[in-house]
Amino acid sequence: MEVLNKKERTSSFLLFLLMFVITVGLLFTAFFYSYKLPWKENEVLRAENQKIRYEFLYQKQFMKSLESVDKQIDSLDKTREGYFFLEQSINADLIDLKSDIPKDSLEDRSMYENLILTYKKLVDAKRDLKQVENAREEIKDLNDQIAEYEKEINKLSTALDLSQRLNRN
Repeated sequence: MEVLNKKERTSSFLLFLLMFVITVGLLFTAFFYSYKLPWKENEVLRAENQKIRYEFLYQKQFMKSLESVDKQIDSLDKTREGYFFLEQSINADLIDLKSDIPKDSLEDRSMYENLILTYKKLVDAKRDLKQVENAREEIKDLNDQIAEYEKEINKLSTALDLSQRLNRN
């Protein structure tokens, strides 16, 4: 006894087999991508994390350098002589800091440059303030001299009046 619809059964079985292979292939493809793509994503995230770590370490080093410049700037107020040398030393340190800023590995390079520029302006302001203080002291000294000269002039004019009175008599 032979099956009457052998041809339809065979084509239905082959169609089932084709659909089964496609379904299993889709499952394996989905599994493959869900397994492989996180590795690539992890690599990208690791690279980004490494960049952030580098910038964080650079910020720490940069801040330590700025702290030493801060100490030098604070010592500007206490210095009476050698002010020019100390100011030039600070400027040299700021130039070194600016030249040490990495050109391509930092996210926001302008932040570091602006900090250095601000410190430079602070040094200039301190120099101007020191000059104003020196001028103020010089003005005070000159006012004291004027007061002494006025006293001396008053004494001399009194002596002159007295000598003129004595010459008349």
